[in-house]
Formats: sequence, structure tokens, C-alpha cells
Amino acid sequence: MRKKHLVVFILAIVTAACTKDAKSVLNSAQSAMGNPNTIQYSGTGMNAFFGQALTSGKEWPRRNLTSYTRTINYEQKSSREEMNFAQPVFGGQQQNAEVNGDKAWNIGANGANPQPAAAEERQLQIWLTPHGFLKGALAAGNATMKDGDAGGHTITFTALGKYSISGAIDGNNMVTKVETIEANPVLGDMPVVATYSDYKDFNGVKFPTKIVQTQGGFPVWELTINNVQPNASADLAVPANVQAAAAPAMKVDTAKLGDGVWFLSGGSHHSLVVEFKDYITVIEAPLSEERSMAVIAEAKKLVPNKPIKYVISTHHHFDHSGGLRTYVAEGATVVTHESNKAFFEKTFQAPATLVPDAQSKSPKPAAIQTVSDKWELTDGKQKVDVYATQGDAHTDELLVVYLPALRVLVEADAYSPGPPNTPPPSPPPPNAVNLYNNIQRLKLNVATIAPIHGRGPVPVAEFRKFIGKA
Repeated sequence: MRKKHLVVFILAIVTAACTKDAKSVLNSAQSAMGNPNTIQYSGTGMNAFFGQALTSGKEWPRRNLTSYTRTINYEQKSSREEMNFAQPVFGGQQQNAEVNGDKAWNIGANGANPQPAAAEERQLQIWLTPHGFLKGALAAGNATMKDGDAGGHTITFTALGKYSISGAIDGNNMVTKVETIEANPVLGDMPVVATYSDYKDFNGVKFPTKIVQTQGGFPVWELTINNVQPNASADLAVPANVQAAAAPAMKVDTAKLGDGVWFLSGGSHHSLVVEFKDYITVIEAPLSEERSMAVIAEAKKLVPNKPIKYVISTHHHFDHSGGLRTYVAEGATVVTHESNKAFFEKTFQAPATLVPDAQSKSPKPAAIQTVSDKWELTDGKQKVDVYATQGDAHTDELLVVYLPALRVLVEADAYSPGPPNTPPPSPPPPNAVNLYNNIQRLKLNVATIAPIHGRGPVPVAEFRKFIGKA
């Protein structure tokens, strides 16, 4: 009898020793990989321009990096990214993005520029790094585990109160993949997946020398790491102007351009409202649902008791189409280039559970009007012509909108007027010259340019001067 009990006791001990839970797997990985308080890693590679594909549904444009350095302080929840691009890119050839807790900023020629809207995403990126994942999962107290392949495990925990982060730890106790879902105004629930490989030892800390991260199914980072400094100096102070900065209040400023036409500004991207006999047309739905809700409210104030029947989108880039789902929920028909139809049919029906929007709460079938060359909208009095341009290098599906009665041309990204009397660039930007060539090709009698970016409507003479055609 004693022998039987002894066998049972020994089996219980062996079973307990062999049983792994999330905490023990995380501790084993941390022991194998090292547990630095800070880390700095650098190398070269590629950073893609997310949401700015030349053609909708295709890969994000790649921008080569001559150098990349990231410094993370895990206890401080801070990160500094320093990027040097091989060629001139949007945002500058040298870029510096920083975060400390709920404060985010960029460093530019004029010092720190607050970026309050970017803080959460930048902090999330800390917990997607290999050592950040282990620290975040252990600190969360809510980690769960399931067995993976070849003796590996998958650990899942909740970060920042809402992000479910899953990480794969292989049989050698190395973190090989970390993934989560982020909310995106165009894609809805957007997968973010980071993969790590080719680990090497750097002063007692194991770190991957190959890093690839995808967002929305396409690479945004491909890095080859050649230098890692564990426990490097990484105290990142929050600049005073960043500490005091808050997200700017949403506002919509209105300027009447003519009968039944208003220019709506108040942010980085503009829209127009055009009144027809029985309905409203809005030109451009940029940024987000919040911006679109504000523009829709202003449109209904300007033109009461008429539905928004159409929303015209100049191109699919995410900063210009981030509000389209809101208009679909409103029942509006989306007017877009024919090449975008399949892409928008998919994204308008995509789930958005992390941050539910109007379309996810009460889905509407998407009505899409495509433009291949020219599309006309008129009620016999008010008239809007939509044209597909040719030769634009920013996107291959750029539309311009012409209001013939006012001789106003609405365009995006080809020309963004700066402050008055700004000296014209030399040479002029190719896309601005291309816009002029399209105006000539289409024989449009333009008096005013109404840009989606920049200070607002300007006489066409200013545009001509800008490109050296005065």
C-alpha cells in the first residue's frame, strides 16, 4: 500500500514539474533572452508609406532607410525612433518619432511637435517588440497559453485595456512572432504582425537581427539589425510644450464659394458641400469618422432637410478616404475611380469591433459610382463634373472635380497652397505640373483652385506662378 501511495506521489511531482503555465513559459523565455530595462537597436532596411499605395489593394510604397535606431525604456514606457531615408520622402529625409506614456511628439527643425493622437499606437509598438512582449505579458496578470508546434507556445494577454496581443515562443524560448489587431478607419479591424528571426547574442541579451512587420497584410518594416545595446541610457524627458498639449478640438470652418457651394476647412484636410435641388453632394471624406461626422453635421446645417446623396472621393489614400465608411452608413453613394471598386466593396463591409463605427453598428450596402474618364452630376441648374487625371505619380487613380458655373477646380495632393507670397519652388513639383497639363488636356476654364490641403481656395494665377507658368 505504501509503495502504491509512493508511486502516486512521485507521479504527481513529475506531472507538476512537467506542467507549464503562461507565467513559467514567459519566465523561461525571459531567462533565455535576457531581461534588459532598456534597449537600443540599430540597422538598415525599409519603412513603407502605410495607406498610400499607388493602386488600391496593393503593397505600401517602400522607402529605403540608410540608418534606423530605436531606443526603448520599458519601465518608462518610452521609445525614440530615428530614421534616415535614402531619398527625400514625405515628412522629411530625417525623421524622429517619440513617445513617453500617453505623450507623443516628433522632433523637427523647430523642436518638439506634439502628436497626441499617435501616443497609443506608439506605446502599443513597445509591447510588440520581443522583450516588450515578455514584460507586458508578465505584468498584465491576464496572460493565457496554448501549445504550439515543435515544443513552442502561444501566449496571449491584453494591453492598454483593449488590445489582445499574442506572441509565439519557440522551443528555444525565443519570441518569433507577435501580433494584434488595431482599429483603422479604412480597413476596420487591421492585423498587425511582427516576426523575429536570426537571433544573436549582444552582451548577454538575445535579440533578432531580422525584423519584419506587416500592417493590413503588407510590410511596413523590414529591418536588418547590426547593433544592439542592452541597458543603454534611455531616459526620455517629455518636452514642456508636449506635456501641456492636448488633442485639438474638432472644428469645421465654412466659406461660401458661390450659390450652393461651401468650402469646409478647420483641419489638415478640407471638404466641399454642394447643394442640388433635392440632395447634397460632399466632395472628399478625409481622415476619420469623427471628421466626417463633423462635416456631415455642418452640411445639414448649411442645407437643411436634404439628404447627402453622393460623396466624391479624389483618391483612395487612407488620409483622404478614412471617412467614407461614415457616408456609406449615411446612405450616400460613393463616387470613386473605377480601379477602387473592388477595394472599397471589401473595406466598406469589413468588421470594426475594436472601435465600432456607424457602418459596423448598422451596416448598409455600399453604393459605388465609378469614374473611368468623366462623370457628370446635374439637376439642370447645379452641375459637377468629375474627371480622371492622367500621369500623376502620387496615385494612378486621382480624380479632380470641376464646378463649371463657378470655374472652381477641386484637387488633392497635386497642389497645396502655402502662405501668401511664398516664393515658388524651383523646380516646380512634378505632380503640380502634371495637374496643369491635365487642366489643359481637359480644356477646363479654371478661375479658382480649391485644394484639399493648404490654406484654402486660391486664384488660378497663383497656381500658374507656383509652377512657373505665369
